[in-house]
Order: sequence, then structure tokens, then C-alpha cells
Amino acid sequence: MIVFALNPAQATLWWIALALGAVVVAVVVALFLFLSRLLHDIGFGLAAIDEMAERVERGSATSDLRATASTLRELREEIRVHDDLLST
Repeated sequence: MIVFALNPAQATLWWIALALGAVVVAVVVALFLFLSRLLHDIGFGLAAIDEMAERVERGSATSDLRATASTLRELREEIRVHDDLLST
């Protein structure tokens, strides 16, 4: 069995390296959590847009053009909200 003896300066450098590694791992985990939350929000917004598109399709198919126009206005506002969120 090989045992390496470190002088105090080397041991200090190893502890600093381990601490920096732990900080890097913590930052990576935080960034992954942020990305996960962002993707969840985007998915939620896309589901809302998809639901509005289905309402537009149903309104157009039944010749209820006033309802279709109203839904298109809602869809436009939803798209503006997403555009504002993604542009910031």
C-alpha cells in the first residue's frame, strides 16, 4: 500500500481545489434548476397557445366568426406576453 505524505502547503492547495470544485458543482446544479424551470414555463405557455389555437379551429369550423375573432385577439395577447418574456 502506497501512502503519500503531503506537506501543509500542498494539503492547503488540495482543500482549496476541493472547495472550488464543490462551488462549481453547486453553480452547475443551480443553472440546471433554472433551465428546468424556464423549460417548464415555456411548456406551460405553449400549452396555452395550443389550447387557443384549438379554440380558433373550432370557432372557424362552426362559422362563429365573432368567437374566432375574440379568440384570435386572446392568442395575439398571449403571443405578445411570450415575446416579451423571451426578449428580456
